[in-house]
Amino acid sequence: MSVKIREQRGKLYLDIYQNGERKWESLHITLSDDKKQNKELYRLAEVCRSKREAQLLAGEWGIRTDAEKSISLVSYLKKHASRQVNPRPMIALIKHVESFPGGESVLIGQVTPKWIEDFQANLLTAKMRNGKQISQTSVGSYMKLVKTVFKKALSDGIISKDPVAGVSLVKVVDPEMVFLNADEVRQFAGVVPESDFEKEIRRTFLFGCLTGLRVSDLESLTWGMIERNPPQIIKRQEKTHNPVYVPLNKSACALIFDGKEHLPDELVFSLATDKTKTYRILKNIAAKAGIMKKIGWHTARRTFATLTLGYGADAVTVARLLGHSGLSQVMKYAKATDEMKRRAVEALPDLL
Repeated sequence: MSVKIREQRGKLYLDIYQNGERKWESLHITLSDDKKQNKELYRLAEVCRSKREAQLLAGEWGIRTDAEKSISLVSYLKKHASRQVNPRPMIALIKHVESFPGGESVLIGQVTPKWIEDFQANLLTAKMRNGKQISQTSVGSYMKLVKTVFKKALSDGIISKDPVAGVSLVKVVDPEMVFLNADEVRQFAGVVPESDFEKEIRRTFLFGCLTGLRVSDLESLTWGMIERNPPQIIKRQEKTHNPVYVPLNKSACALIFDGKEHLPDELVFSLATDKTKTYRILKNIAAKAGIMKKIGWHTARRTFATLTLGYGADAVTVARLLGHSGLSQVMKYAKATDEMKRRAVEALPDLL
């Protein structure tokens, strides 16, 4: 095993070679043009190198760090959750850890590969509040979070050895991608609402199908975020806080522009805070429309993605409209639509 200081493009890193594998860890130290200052920076880097080497050796020799002896797993998970943009998945994981025998009091340094295996096995047989078993997809997502947390703890020097390394984790299985095709959107729009609130639910869902906004963004959308010339939404997403610019087509404009003047802080849509009620009405409208699919609010976002991809938009453009920084999620939508495959095949020239 070796830990050495490396310099690349004016930044200092630790070059770690252990168990036949090599990896670099950033020291977040940037050199300057001042030789005297750089000498001090290298001295600081050497302190970090020595400390990191000691941590790795402690792991090899089975020696626990001070943090491993004092920090509980639950407290570390809570600290990690506080740094997340969306802490809900981590909060759900914490509840499962607390309900696992001994999980509420186990120290992070006491977690072994066997503990990880037992925790995963417990998740695979655990029941939710409604009595249903947790899906394999959910278990896979929880264990992916566990892997991320312990990898972070290792890099932070909280633990000297990663207990998840070498454990066979349940893989995340992609759930069925539920979305509406163009005809189903028209059927949904054609339902005659029985009340003003049902009309509002229908209007909001259809607007989601035409813009790709999440339900949290639809709930917080104000008139101050909408421009009329050209018609578009300029909004900072609730989940990622990234600004998103979404053009509005004629159908989307028809759903919201009512010829009235609205205050900038006024909400565009009026949804009840009771999510159960809105879901029930949403499903009732779908049933009236003859749509047998199990839909929810996120179905509108998936519908927007699959429709825009199916009608020729490229993946990069759709990703930007949805506010995604990468293409991985959009490619899942692309797999879900056969229309894109059909168009691609039909575009081939006659070769025989």
